Amino acid sequence: MKKEKLYVFPSLRATMGDWWYYVTTMTFQEVATRVLPVDEIHERKELTTWIQRTITSKRRQQIARYLLTQPQRFFNGIVVGIYGGEPEWFPVIVGENPALTSIDLDERAKTSMGLLKLAGDEEIFAIDGQHRVEGIKESLKKRPELGTEEQCIIFVAHKKTDAGRERTRRLFSTLNKYAIPVSQGELVALSEDDAFAIVVRKLIDTYSPLNKDFVPLTGTTNIPNREKYKSCVTTVLGLYTIVKTIACPKTAAGGRESNLLKIGPPDSEKIRSIYEQQRAFWESLRRYIPEIKEVTNSNPKEQLASKYRNDSGGHILFRPFGQKAFVNAVRILMDRNVSMEGAIKALSKVPLYLDQRPWTGVLWNPTAKKVIWGNDLLAQNLFLHMVGELPPPKSKSAPYNLIEAYRKAVDDPSADIKDIPMFPMKKRANA
Repeated sequence: MKKEKLYVFPSLRATMGDWWYYVTTMTFQEVATRVLPVDEIHERKELTTWIQRTITSKRRQQIARYLLTQPQRFFNGIVVGIYGGEPEWFPVIVGENPALTSIDLDERAKTSMGLLKLAGDEEIFAIDGQHRVEGIKESLKKRPELGTEEQCIIFVAHKKTDAGRERTRRLFSTLNKYAIPVSQGELVALSEDDAFAIVVRKLIDTYSPLNKDFVPLTGTTNIPNREKYKSCVTTVLGLYTIVKTIACPKTAAGGRESNLLKIGPPDSEKIRSIYEQQRAFWESLRRYIPEIKEVTNSNPKEQLASKYRNDSGGHILFRPFGQKAFVNAVRILMDRNVSMEGAIKALSKVPLYLDQRPWTGVLWNPTAKKVIWGNDLLAQNLFLHMVGELPPPKSKSAPYNLIEAYRKAVDDPSADIKDIPMFPMKKRANA
């Protein structure tokens, strides 16, 4: 007699609020086979409106690549709902055991383990972890042998009633509201896959002009206006932006390379190359920007950096938004066959204080004594203009109109970029 196929999962049963849930594992193959996209589930239109987030192809491919290339791969639990069915729970009671004579088990420890049985015809959908499910499916297309790997699954029973739908909607909302993701700063501090993050940490650990007092870990790219940050040259996220920008050309191929370097796995030779490039970048800054050299040679306790962030705006290279515009301009010049040192040397000659033209009205409001946000692209192109270079076009058919962008920023239809000081570079033989 042929035995009926059973879907039985060794599990832990637990409760939180008014939810009973079951913590178990499924193989990747079971995840791929059993966990359906919401748009494949019965009454999908309704479900789509309150469960499914947009599954992006880019994110699916990123997760698949992680699974295919990272030996130390690991995911947190995927929360799934069971539609059109209800699990059966068979507790495994822990009784007297000679090996546990010294341990007094309470009722929860004795009864929380067991077997979760499904009939096999349930429809299972991801409440939290849709992209991970799709990434697993994508990875199995290229490496079916990954199908035996196991993923932690948390089952919750969804009832096909109005009240049941309301409960699942609330659960989905709660998971996405309160499950706060790791911040970008924490990712840079922790990632062992992102080559740029690894280089940032190596710079802070081994390159004294960028030690942890000059480059603190903060929640944002910007430097907080507090006493403990007065010695800062930039932040961890600010330095990450610099490293990532300088490392790869501003081309389609450069963009693809950058994405691969972020995803990993890391290549030790490439990391060494980016690290050495960054040391050269900062040594050039220290060579041609006296204020950078002064601060990075100082004792952080002197807080010299704070004098370059003041009520007059201060130095553009002591604020991460200014660094971003400067570094973008450096990278564009590098893409035009200017050496990195040559680009820094040329740009070091332009006005670098926020209370000077062309930065007033673009990056700095002298009346309110506040930073102006949103003009990053204009600032980058003003840097290029002042060294005699044209800005990159907006698209293949649309040039960037520098005069129009500048007039809009300073709110003056008669403003003229001819009045902006110029420090043109020498013409290059291959220009």
